[in-house]
Amino acid sequence: MRIQADQVFFRYDKLPVLTDISLDIREGTLTVLCGVTGSGKSTLLRLLSGLAQPASGTIAFDGGQPPAGKVSMVFQQPETQLFAGSVHKELEYGLAERGVPGPQRLELIRSALARVGLPYDEFGRRSPFLLSGGEKRRLCIAAAIASAPGLLVLDEPTAGLDPQAAEALLEMLRGLRRSGLTLVVGTHELDSFLPMADKVIVMSQGAVYYDGPALALSADPLLLTGAGLAPPAYIRLGHSLRECGLLAELPDSLDSLLAELEKQPVAAPAAELLPAAPVEQSPGRSPGRSNRLQPAEGDAVSHSSGPVDTETAPAQKLWQRLDPRVKWLGMVLGTLVVLGMDALLPLLLAAGLIAGLMLSARIPWRRTVRFFRPFLLMFLFLWLLSSLSWSSPDYTLGPVGVSAAGMARGGLNVLRFLLLIALGFLFTETTTGAPLREGLEWGIAPLRKLGVRTRNWSLAVSVTLQFVPWILGKLAQLQLALDSRGRKARGLARYSPRQAALLIVPLLILVIGMGDELATAVESRGYDPAKERTPSYRLSWQNRDTLALLFILLAAALLWTVSRFS
Repeated sequence: MRIQADQVFFRYDKLPVLTDISLDIREGTLTVLCGVTGSGKSTLLRLLSGLAQPASGTIAFDGGQPPAGKVSMVFQQPETQLFAGSVHKELEYGLAERGVPGPQRLELIRSALARVGLPYDEFGRRSPFLLSGGEKRRLCIAAAIASAPGLLVLDEPTAGLDPQAAEALLEMLRGLRRSGLTLVVGTHELDSFLPMADKVIVMSQGAVYYDGPALALSADPLLLTGAGLAPPAYIRLGHSLRECGLLAELPDSLDSLLAELEKQPVAAPAAELLPAAPVEQSPGRSPGRSNRLQPAEGDAVSHSSGPVDTETAPAQKLWQRLDPRVKWLGMVLGTLVVLGMDALLPLLLAAGLIAGLMLSARIPWRRTVRFFRPFLLMFLFLWLLSSLSWSSPDYTLGPVGVSAAGMARGGLNVLRFLLLIALGFLFTETTTGAPLREGLEWGIAPLRKLGVRTRNWSLAVSVTLQFVPWILGKLAQLQLALDSRGRKARGLARYSPRQAALLIVPLLILVIGMGDELATAVESRGYDPAKERTPSYRLSWQNRDTLALLFILLAAALLWTVSRFS
């Protein structure tokens, strides 16, 4: 399958992520996509796999839209793309979603598992969650190629694998390329993938920095260092050895480098004779930095965070500079006021106030929608349930009776709980872990006189609050992986009983695994609740905190007054 991208742009919450991307990837080739963190590499992979749509521009597959089931993607973490109870069912789900008839599935499953080195007789009935890391990665690839796609997109396929498993996976990818499958690989492992690449695309700050053959990168490493990437070891060694007269030609892989050295064994030169840098100074770089093949950490950060800093950082920093005790008091006081409201007007005023605060905090719109979407579905169900009446309904729909009073009462309750959730969301989005914990521990400090271990409580609450966005992020990854298997669920279908049943087991496994790792980390640091600790964040009350507290008290008094007289 041939892929052609023409002037593709993509944005996250109005922030440009990809700019003017134009590519031509030929059928049956292996293309390596590389770039520093934040360069737009993963976003481009999702666009090429059809899991996201560009803001403008076109992506054509063989000159048009890809046929159903002809584009597959394998994500970096296998744990976020395994759902079924057995290896057989894991592959069968994707085939069923792509409309493959039942009688044909077993043969396709056997063939896909054989191509990745997992014999069906040995692995077919095993649980995918009990496989090793390399076996999980192979299973994900088998699930992706079972429907015979024309394009396979892989994101960091060798991440976390030991050398033996990584080499076996590379050999498997060579076999897939020989079979005519088009491969696009996003990776940082340039030592492994550059020698086998037909084409390399280097990303930098959301744009294509280089697009061409891999051999050109060996001849001119500045094409990599200019984008913030370190050239592979065999390229650096090849340039150094060539300048010392030990090599006639630059190697295109580690194997070719070793082969050249075996042809002309000589004694290694003294260390002081080796050149300080394998390449000439990059244009525009200062002499002090010309010998560095790896950019400073700050360079990579500036590449990825430039647009974000200019728009969202000032407002976020203003909120984060507030003393956490102000925000704790505001959330507690706001909760009490909202719970005391039983009329529509004060609830609407509170909703407007919270919405204004969220806008001032510059919380990304996509993140807000993703957070509230599951709650909206649940509260919609509760609202409809509260409107049902069997004794004296105002309206009847067949055997079902609907009460107008029950509907109004249920709507107020739903709005009240949504406001409480919004307060917690605003608080956790504008308060990092250490300030949150210190503020809570200050608030419950008087309980120490009663023998309560406040340190345990503050740690538990802060960890729980920080787990919520992490869980939502993992849930989004799982849903994206489900979308990559076939039909893309939209709207309420994303939370159907079938979808929920597929998501609940891997999500629980991820949460339990994270909890276990967290417990191990706490224990390894010698945590002792009976000992006093030195706080990592010191509370400091400033004039801006006094102003914020006055605003909170004023707003709470106004809302309470309106709720009493409405």
